Amino acid sequence: MSDYPAGLIDGFTRGTHLLRAGLCDEAMVEFRAVYAEARHLPDEDLMAACLCEMGWCSYKLGQTEQALECAMGARGLRQRQGNTTELARAMAVEAIVFLDLGFSDEAFDLSAEAVDLAQAGSDPAILAFALNAKGLVLAVCRETELGMALIERAVALAAEQANIAAEAYYLLNLGFCHTKIAEEAETFGEPGRAIGEREAAIDLSERAIVRAESSGDHWTLRVALCNTAEMLGLQGRHDLALAYLERHSSLPGDPGPSLRIHYLYTLGDIALRSGDLAQASSILEQALALAGSTQQLDHQVNSARKLAEVLETMGDAAAALAIYKRFHALYVTQSGETARRRARIEAIRAETEQWRSRATTLADQALNDALTGIANRRSFDQILNRLAGTPIALAVLDLDHFKSVNDRFSHIVGDAVLQRVARAIVDQIGPHGHAARLGGEEFGLIFPDASEAIAAAFCEGVRIAISCTDWSDMAPGLEVTASIGLAAGDGTAPSGELMQLADNRLYIAKHNGRDRLVLADDPNLDKQRWRA
Repeated sequence: MSDYPAGLIDGFTRGTHLLRAGLCDEAMVEFRAVYAEARHLPDEDLMAACLCEMGWCSYKLGQTEQALECAMGARGLRQRQGNTTELARAMAVEAIVFLDLGFSDEAFDLSAEAVDLAQAGSDPAILAFALNAKGLVLAVCRETELGMALIERAVALAAEQANIAAEAYYLLNLGFCHTKIAEEAETFGEPGRAIGEREAAIDLSERAIVRAESSGDHWTLRVALCNTAEMLGLQGRHDLALAYLERHSSLPGDPGPSLRIHYLYTLGDIALRSGDLAQASSILEQALALAGSTQQLDHQVNSARKLAEVLETMGDAAAALAIYKRFHALYVTQSGETARRRARIEAIRAETEQWRSRATTLADQALNDALTGIANRRSFDQILNRLAGTPIALAVLDLDHFKSVNDRFSHIVGDAVLQRVARAIVDQIGPHGHAARLGGEEFGLIFPDASEAIAAAFCEGVRIAISCTDWSDMAPGLEVTASIGLAAGDGTAPSGELMQLADNRLYIAKHNGRDRLVLADDPNLDKQRWRA
């Protein structure tokens, strides 16, 4: 991001550090501010980077629809740019969000493509993230062993890169896989196997806790502490489970409603298992109220079900029945939520497509000259930056005595001349080079990987085409010629030096009679600076 203003770089960096620390609300503030500036520029690369991080922040905050909207936007921009490595990351984020929404088919397709793209690239961090996404999807789809193998690869890659925060997150998810196996073992009446798998989940979650603490990632740390406490509770180790939850509650900062509900639910479940029914009831009522106030339906369903179980155990049949009725109503709503979410996803897709179309128009306007339709100076500079370090030939073309065209024939005729000259340049160089209007009556031409002789042939063709054009249809007596300075380099010299050399040669062409191409330092030519 070295080409961006320092303020944008600082803002994005702050957002990244905050996100890695699990301070997602604060990170969102930074990313939104940078995104607004990037959209104003507009800069699609920075916009896509912000959208991807905003999507990940939103997911961690439990704002799944917002997360999906951001991830879809990031994916669309990355596809337009052809940046397959960053596209893999955006698709992996989108896959995890789809999985959280309950759409495992879409999640699998996205995660599989993300892995393919990441494997074709050269960024091990993004490959690990994509492998983790696909592993999670497989685990949820009951292909747990396959999912674990992928997440184990993600853990190994993160460890190789010394990416402690990523390693913590992947270990957390590996523990989740063992939790899924334990649940299956319980279903099939294999209590011994279930206990073993829960112990494996506890071990992996504790490893995640150590790494999350080392990296300062409080989001992963909070989830890992809750998951460990939950597994310890199921194993009957209630005092140790409560100790882990005490560590959770002592962490600084606001965990956000989603993690707060997770904490309360786990604490209530442990209170139930340890026989403290009154405390369990009080805690689960808090969880249900918070889930209701934040409209987190899945948390409401789980909290209502657990609270009804507690009230029934307490012997409060009337209260238990009332909560069961509420649970049933929430469950019915949750069952219909899939259709609502599907409709919302399609609406997001349509909105994203409209936004992408608008963004494309804005980007094209920002990179194209409004009058001639060819590239503008900004686009010209971007092409030069992209070709830095490679052999290129560069020409600067200036129309001769153009001020007199405007003075004698009007600015309307002058604009028409510029439009026709732009078309002539494009027609002459075709796909062999890039043409841009640099400003006023000055144009720039770039010939990638072209020798001076080849570039000179194209430039001479442009010069002749302009001078031989019949301009009388625009205005009787109108004549137009152009002077051109050309310089070629092997990629070792900065493009700015090459541009200055071409500009100097343009002045030499002007001083020596105009309507000519100068491509070398000719001792027979007067090298005094041309003055208009």
